[in-house]
Amino acid sequence: MIVRLTELDPRWFTMGSSPDLVGITFECPHCVERERATGDKRVQRIGVLFREEIDRDGLPNEVHWTRPGNKWHREGDTFETLTLSPSVDASSDGHWHGFIRNGEVT
Repeated sequence: MIVRLTELDPRWFTMGSSPDLVGITFECPHCVERERATGDKRVQRIGVLFREEIDRDGLPNEVHWTRPGNKWHREGDTFETLTLSPSVDASSDGHWHGFIRNGEVT
């Protein structure tokens, strides 16, 4: 399955009062695929933190945070150009494991 990140309702987030973007959350691709196939509306969000914050002038409770405490290398500063490494792995809880490269989710 290949989709664009922009199709997964991506959201930037900040920590505390900082204006810097420190991570992203998005709908789990497996949940979205299940919803399309079965109509099951229970779509979990996946969240990752960046090593390289995005400069610009509380974490949501409904998000499944992958590898708490770990941070991902980020390239690109829009949803359309975002690349994260290593892979994003939420499979331990039955969710998606894959890559985000240049805004494409595989």
